[in-house]
Amino acid sequence: MLKNLRFIIPLLALVGAVAYWLTPHYSEEEESYYRAVFCTIDHDDPQNFSRDMENIIEGGNSDYALRKNHYISALGERMIDTWTSLSAQQQAELKENQQKCRDIMSDKQRS
Repeated sequence: MLKNLRFIIPLLALVGAVAYWLTPHYSEEEESYYRAVFCTIDHDDPQNFSRDMENIIEGGNSDYALRKNHYISALGERMIDTWTSLSAQQQAELKENQQKCRDIMSDKQRS
């Protein structure tokens, strides 16, 4: 039994480390950037949210840039999910005020 334990404990630690490593981790800067982009796009057609965000993020790259921003679909979906979790009244308010949109989306994602 003790021999099995010597094998199982490191194996569980390894599985935990691999699971942590495979889970996407986004910086606060990336999340803030995606929130800002999301709050600037047109919110009339929800089916275009992802495409509009991708166009802004990918389209903002200069041809000569050394570091080009690539659209992270999982982070874009996170912004869309946060938006859809808001009530219709909140969405209507946030369409008019980008700063309030960023603040409310940030608070909602932290909770």
